[in-house]
Amino acid sequence: MRSQPALLPRSTPAASGVSSRSIAALLDRLEAQSVELHSIMVVRHGHVVAEGWWAPYSAGRPHLLYSLTKSFTSVAVGLAIADGRLSLDDRVVDVLPDHVPADISEQGRRITVHHLLSMTAGHSTDSLAKAWQLEPDDLVKGFLRVPFSEPEGTRHTYDNATTFVLARMVERVTGRGLPELLDDRLFRPMGVDHAEWDRVASGAAFGFHGLHLTTEAVAAFGELLLRGGVWGDRRLVPRAWVELATRRHIETRQLEEDSPNPDFLCGYGYQSPCP
Repeated sequence: MRSQPALLPRSTPAASGVSSRSIAALLDRLEAQSVELHSIMVVRHGHVVAEGWWAPYSAGRPHLLYSLTKSFTSVAVGLAIADGRLSLDDRVVDVLPDHVPADISEQGRRITVHHLLSMTAGHSTDSLAKAWQLEPDDLVKGFLRVPFSEPEGTRHTYDNATTFVLARMVERVTGRGLPELLDDRLFRPMGVDHAEWDRVASGAAFGFHGLHLTTEAVAAFGELLLRGGVWGDRRLVPRAWVELATRRHIETRQLEEDSPNPDFLCGYGYQSPCP
C-alpha cells in the first residue's frame, strides 16, 4: 500500500509535556484487560508523541471508522449550510420531495435538518432496520414511514437512518456525492489522499458508517476540530459550525443494553457526542 506524507509533525513525549511512563502504563493496562488494539496515536499540542500498530494493521492501512463517519457527514452539512444551500430549519419533505411516502404523518412532514442532526426525530429506537424493511430501495422514504412515538425535538434516540437522510439532503442541494464533496472541501486540502467509503446498492455512501481512513487522518481530523476548522493557513470548516456541532443540543439516556457508562450521559451535539 502506498504511503501518505505525514499530516502531523512528530515530537518526543517529553518535549510536548507528556510522560513516556504514562503512555507505557496505558499500553500495559490495555494489554492486561485484553483490549484488542489496531492502532494508537497520541497527539499533544498538534504533534504526534506516540504511535503504533498491531499486525495486520499498519500506518498506511485505512481503518473502518464505524459511527465516527457521522462526524464527517456533519461537517458536510455544515459546509452546505455555510454555502447558503441548506438551513437547520429545512424540512426533509421540501428538500427530498420525491422520497416522501404517500401516507406520511404530520410529524414526518415537520422533521428538519436540526432534528436529524440531533437525532430527535421522535423514533423510540434506531429506525434503520425497520426503514429498510419498509422500503428496501428507498431508505429515506422508509425512515419517514417508521412510526414516531415521541414529539420531534423532545427525546434523543441513537438513530442511524437520520445520518443517511442528511447525506442525501446534502447531495441534493449541492449536486455532488458526499465522498466527492468531502474530498474537495476537506480531505485533499488536509493532504488526505485515500478516503474510502462503503456504499449501498445504489452507489450512495452510507453516511452513518463506512468511511475508511488511516489512523493519522483520524487524528488530523480531531486536530482540525480543535483548531476551530483551520488547517495550515486555510479555513476548511466554519468555526461557528465546529462550535455548534460539538455543543450539547439534547440530553441523552443510558442505553438499556449497555453497561453503565458515563459517555452515554454526556449529551448529544450534531451527529456527535458532546466532548
